[in-house]
Amino acid sequence: MGKRHRIAAAVLAVTALVLGPAQAAAAPPGKPKTAHAKKLAAAYLDRAGPLARAVAVEFGIPASVTAGQSILESSWGQSRLAVTDQNFFGFKCLATGPGPIAVACHDYPTTECTPDCHQVQALFRVYDSMLSSFRDYGRVLSTSKNYTAALPLKHDPNAYVTEVAKKYATDPNYAAKVIRIMQENNLYRLDAPSP
Repeated sequence: MGKRHRIAAAVLAVTALVLGPAQAAAAPPGKPKTAHAKKLAAAYLDRAGPLARAVAVEFGIPASVTAGQSILESSWGQSRLAVTDQNFFGFKCLATGPGPIAVACHDYPTTECTPDCHQVQALFRVYDSMLSSFRDYGRVLSTSKNYTAALPLKHDPNAYVTEVAKKYATDPNYAAKVIRIMQENNLYRLDAPSP
């Protein structure tokens, strides 16, 4: 691993420790710039792309949005929450527990903006697989009243994620970050039928 890659990994690790698992990804991953980052991104999309398409088929959520949110929330699958707990969407546990798909809860520090940003402790869902995390994402977005207004917008990924972001995240720039990721990485190609 070269010096530049070690520095980038150290920055990501410190960000994850300081800001928490979900917000570590909030340092916008954007489009990978180095050859190593491009290789990691391609490997992540090789795994996440088919899962995002499956979520689109089963739950009616644009695959581009699913992939974009997972990239932002998991920092291309490299965040501590994704690696340790297979949580690729930053989902927190409910007051009643992890929900019907997650298997446990794990306590992490995180940052909430309500409207001022501040550090809090929160319980995040733990999954047994990446597939389970993606399925739970699809289930939540397609059944929660928080996201009902987004459902008719499924043919417009940018409008869809803009509506979802109103309840999904406390970061006021969340939708813009996901849209930037979708644009810079041409994730809209995932919305086209598989060849």
